Amino acid sequence: MKNTVIKLDEEYADEFWRLRMNLLKELGEINAETDIYKLESASKQYYLAHINKDLICWGIKYESELVATGSMCLFQRIPYEENLVGLEGYILNIYTAPDFRRKGRANDILDEIISYASQIHVKRLWLNSSECGKNLYSIRGFTVKDNEMELFL
Repeated sequence: MKNTVIKLDEEYADEFWRLRMNLLKELGEINAETDIYKLESASKQYYLAHINKDLICWGIKYESELVATGSMCLFQRIPYEENLVGLEGYILNIYTAPDFRRKGRANDILDEIISYASQIHVKRLWLNSSECGKNLYSIRGFTVKDNEMELFL
């Protein structure tokens, strides 16, 4: 049975944050030194300023609770040979609450993201995946690229 995927808007800021915080905890990206209040405030401010502009989010509800989510940040870059329009989407925060896993929710959200991206002519989707998520993405044709580097300033 296919899950009903909904597009999120401003009213979902608190639920978006709740699932994002759970994801960050599971990934070990929040620890005892993390200022949860600052992170929550910054995340909600970003969400409210960008939702349905350059941040598109989807979710699946069970009864009245959001139990799964996924996001795509859109950005325009200088065109290059493989992407002459330059529009790209960065997929992040695909997460399902533990009690609601193994029912295709992440699959359905990812399918919705890919479909939406295609409709608006995004030419490149990319992401960073946890080990648990790699199969989800590889089944849909995502390939591993090991050439990314980063610098935090």
